[in-house]
Amino acid sequence: MKSLLLTAVQFICLGYILLTNSWISAQPVLAGVQVAGVLLGVWAILVMSRSKLNITPDPRKGAILIQTGPYSLIRHPMYTSLMLALFPILYTDHGIANLIVFGVLFINLLLKLKYEERLLLARFESYRQMVSTTWRLIPWIY
Repeated sequence: MKSLLLTAVQFICLGYILLTNSWISAQPVLAGVQVAGVLLGVWAILVMSRSKLNITPDPRKGAILIQTGPYSLIRHPMYTSLMLALFPILYTDHGIANLIVFGVLFINLLLKLKYEERLLLARFESYRQMVSTTWRLIPWIY
């Protein structure tokens, strides 16, 4: 239930942001940040496709722990990619509704990744080592 709630909140926030804003920033630097976010997300999905990709934080039966590609540096590159792709939208249109929805999305992703990490620690012995050698979202920061 917790997984479904966290995933639902994430998609509701994403839907609001994407339906009420321009998707691509007119500022070249911000558009570059968005492109970097999309490329990171695509790379993470391609690498994760070797396991049992799941939109909820629950590891599927038969899943393997992916530690290559972006996962060798960042434990949650898909969440990082979302923030990179969406932050320029917030920067361009920082109205109160966007700030609130982006804040809810950010807090939700933090809660979701902490929950997901607990599940991964319980499922994969090697995840403890991965935690000690990788960053959660932002290399050299967090």
